[in-house]
Amino acid sequence: MDGRLSQPQRTAFLADGKRLRGLLINLLSAQFDEGNQAVLDANGELSNVNSKLAASAAKLANLEQTLGDVATLVRNLDKLLNVAANFL
Repeated sequence: MDGRLSQPQRTAFLADGKRLRGLLINLLSAQFDEGNQAVLDANGELSNVNSKLAASAAKLANLEQTLGDVATLVRNLDKLLNVAANFL
């Protein structure tokens, strides 16, 4: 909700989140036969999504660090410009 995503994206994520929450509640109360192929497939897909989420989180952390580095560089360049202006 901080503006990094557009309103249509936020609306879509909210709808997906609500749908996933409902599915999770249903799945938590369900019982499955051990070795059920559908469950095994779903667990594989879940593992894949978790790996992608971890990779995305790492990319976001790197982006945040890069933006911080850029901000530091800008501050340092501003200081240098002030020093140069004092000599003129």
